[in-house]
Amino acid sequence: MIETDVPARLDRLAWGRFHTLVVVALGITWVLDGLEVTITGSIAGALKSSPVLHLTDTQVGLAGSVYLVGAVA
Repeated sequence: MIETDVPARLDRLAWGRFHTLVVVALGITWVLDGLEVTITGSIAGALKSSPVLHLTDTQVGLAGSVYLVGAVA
């Protein structure tokens, strides 16, 4: 087993402005990611009922899959 004192050293560090900025940035990113997923799910019905696009269920599913692959990449 490997023993290290890194966690103890990290616990002794003072909380600074940088740490606050990182937490705020991560929180904003989390909220925006949730908003993006909600919007993507909400427009699926609009894509199917669009009089111009005429997308099928398969095409809407493929678009969602491509979106997910792009988000992961």
